[in-house]
Amino acid sequence: MRPAREPGRGTLAASVIILASRPGSLRRCLASIAAARPPAPEEVLLVLNGLDDECAAAASEHARALPGLRVLRGEARSLGGARNMAIREARGDWLCFLDDDVVLPPSYFAALDGALRRHPDASAVGGPNITPPASPLFERCVGHLLGSWLAAGPFSRRVSGFPGDAWADDRALILCNLALRRSALRSEGLLFDEELARNEENLLLRRLLDAGHRALHAPDLFVFHERRRTFRGFCRQCFLSGEGRAAMTWKLPSSLRSFHLLALLPALCAAGAALRPEAFLVPAVAYAALAAGHALFLARRHAEGPASLGWLWVLLPAAHLSYAAGLLAGAWTGRPRRS
Repeated sequence: MRPAREPGRGTLAASVIILASRPGSLRRCLASIAAARPPAPEEVLLVLNGLDDECAAAASEHARALPGLRVLRGEARSLGGARNMAIREARGDWLCFLDDDVVLPPSYFAALDGALRRHPDASAVGGPNITPPASPLFERCVGHLLGSWLAAGPFSRRVSGFPGDAWADDRALILCNLALRRSALRSEGLLFDEELARNEENLLLRRLLDAGHRALHAPDLFVFHERRRTFRGFCRQCFLSGEGRAAMTWKLPSSLRSFHLLALLPALCAAGAALRPEAFLVPAVAYAALAAGHALFLARRHAEGPASLGWLWVLLPAAHLSYAAGLLAGAWTGRPRRS
């Protein structure tokens, strides 16, 4: 496994890869890349997955500020397929994947460069995705919940991070902020699975780690990530996450862990209370009390006002039930589906 190439004058041997679908968010993302301090990435690859004139227009607005910007067009395909197209076109030693709804702090590429220098044996490097401080109350509540253990289990590290650099796996890394060593993927013959609609990075990371490579979570390598703006959008996000986990389990059964199934307990409790209230009343009330206590804890921890308590209380069971529904739906279909 060869170490990262020494950057040239003010450049980082990295190709930034972004799938574009939201022109407004994309403009903010590209502006933050252009404003970041050196070292700058070698190139920025913007993938238009199908025809999207608005995103192409947003890219053209930043062409002068980002001289390494390239727009890749192709027929609509799965998210994994679109990213694989960019991997084949990329020139950098490192593939830095970002979502189009993230904003980078000015220190982002300096932090990535520092992490690669501190840990030259890493094949994957990522960090937290943080809720923008100026977000509306609902979006802040979503971020607080995703960063809590009771709601997200070990996946909460994707938001809350670690106190310092830590070797990690797919539970602490997420594709909106993830750099992969291209030579490691090539040596193992790995690309994103093009049949998965979600969790494609989880499956790739598990296969990379199973092959003996190492993944690093660096807390100073963070991005500001927009949250779902509506209750329905949040529930859909949780449902798709559960469905993606089930599809990934069909692909790699050994990746399933007991904590992936914990969200089924509140779902069973709710179903039991509806069918036999006398038998499930106590656990249902206990869960509601736990959710209320958790809402109060998060509100105090993040210095939110009383107005946040209602959302924080409702979002916890909504996350558990939506994820459980997606998990069961994915298990029922019995196979991955294309997006």
